[in-house]
Amino acid sequence: MVKVQARKGRNGVTYRVQFMRDGKRISKSFPTKKEAQKFAAMITVDDELAQHLTNTTLNTFLLSDAIKEFLDQYQGKDESLHQRLSYWAQFFANKPVGRITRIEVRTELRNLAKRCKPATVNRYKAALGTIYRYLLNEYDIEHNPTRGIPLIPENNARTRFLSDDELPRLLEACRYSKWDKMYLLVLMALSTGARRSELIQRRWEDVDFIRRTIYLGETKNGEQRILAITGEVLGELMKFRKGYGYIFSKPGNADEFFRNFDCYWQEALGKAGVERFKFHDLRHTCASLLAMNGASLIEISQVLGHKSITMTQRYAHLCVEHKQALTERVLGNLGSNIG
Repeated sequence: MVKVQARKGRNGVTYRVQFMRDGKRISKSFPTKKEAQKFAAMITVDDELAQHLTNTTLNTFLLSDAIKEFLDQYQGKDESLHQRLSYWAQFFANKPVGRITRIEVRTELRNLAKRCKPATVNRYKAALGTIYRYLLNEYDIEHNPTRGIPLIPENNARTRFLSDDELPRLLEACRYSKWDKMYLLVLMALSTGARRSELIQRRWEDVDFIRRTIYLGETKNGEQRILAITGEVLGELMKFRKGYGYIFSKPGNADEFFRNFDCYWQEALGKAGVERFKFHDLRHTCASLLAMNGASLIEISQVLGHKSITMTQRYAHLCVEHKQALTERVLGNLGSNIG
C-alpha cells in the first residue's frame, strides 16, 4: 500500500511517499503534496517503476558484468556478438543495468548511424537487447531500454553477385591459388549458399560422403541445418579427405580452422578482375543462380537457411525475370499459327 505523509521540518513542510515491495520499505520525499500524490499514483500503476526503485539487481548489477556473465555461458555461432557487446560494455562503463535508459540507447544508435550502415546499427541494438532478454530469463528483470526503438530500414537493393563473365574467371583464379583449398572453399560457398563461418568451421566428421551432405549443427539463426553438396564438390573433398579434424585447417596448425584466409581471397579477386565483391556475396550469387534457373523463393530460402521468407525477398525480381523469359519462350508465339 502506498502512503503519503506530511512532515514538518526546519525548512517547512515536505511530503513523503512510502510503499512496500517484496518485503522492502521504500520512501521518497517531495516539496509539494501534488508531486507526492502524482508519484504515489505512478507507483501504484507502474510495476516497472516500482521495480526500478526496489530491485537490487537493477541498481547494482553493472552492464559490463552482465555482459561478461552472458558471454561466459554463450554457445551461439555469432562471432560478431562479442565485439558488439564489448562496445556497449565500454560505452556504458560502470552503469547498472537498470540505470540505462531508452533515450541513451536511442541517442547512441543515432550516433552509430552516422558512421555505420543501417544493418550494422540494427545488429548493435539487437546485441544489447539480447542481454536484457537474458536478464529477464535469469533475474526476472523486465526493464529493457531497447524495447520500443524501431529498426532502421535496411536497403538491400544493391545486392552484389557474380556476373556470367566473372564467375568462371574467379573460379579459375581460385583453382590456381597458393592456398590449395581456396577453390574448394569458393566452390562450396557458391553451391551451398552457406555462410563463411559455417564453411570454415566444418570438420571431416560433419561430412556424409554417401548421402552427399554436410551437417552444420546449430547455425547463426539458432536452427540445425544440413547442406546438400554437388558431385563436383564431393570430388574436390575426396582430394583432401581425412577421418577427422577441420576441413579448412590452418596451414601449419591442424588443430585450428583457417579463420584469416583473406590474403588468398583478395589475390584471387585481383587475378580474376572482380571488384567490389565480398566473400558473403558468394551466398548472394548462389541465390541468384537458383532464382535465374527457376527456383522459387521458398526453395531459395530453404537452401540458404533463412528463418523467414522476408529475408529472401531481395531475390524476388530475379525469379520474376526468369518467369518472364520462360513465358516468352514457351508461350510468346501462340498467335503465330492463326490463319
